[in-house]
Amino acid sequence: MTNNDLQQASAWTRNYRNQNPTGTKAHCLTAETLQSILSQQNCVGVRAYYGLDDAGQPQLVLVGYDADDQYILAGPAEATRGAVMQESYPNAEGFQVATDLPVCPPCCSVANPLNS
Repeated sequence: MTNNDLQQASAWTRNYRNQNPTGTKAHCLTAETLQSILSQQNCVGVRAYYGLDDAGQPQLVLVGYDADDQYILAGPAEATRGAVMQESYPNAEGFQVATDLPVCPPCCSVANPLNS
């Protein structure tokens, strides 16, 4: 990450906070959650979706994808801090999706260019 990247990231998060002063600032992802998705066979990355829970609060939904940009749709699901669950999907055994990720606040860092 260059200084320019940090400046851009800081501007973007500041813009968001200015439009959502009491909203969620971030989501906290554990290494365990990311590794459980990335360790799936043929997984080359994680795609993040924005969502709203039943209370209207913003949430992230994470799912692994392969080199063809297709979701990893088969494989065992492991529970990691309640964040990874197995979903049924036609013609597949299941896939790992991370949901219910802790939000900032309260899982925030000390004041820094990205959150203050």
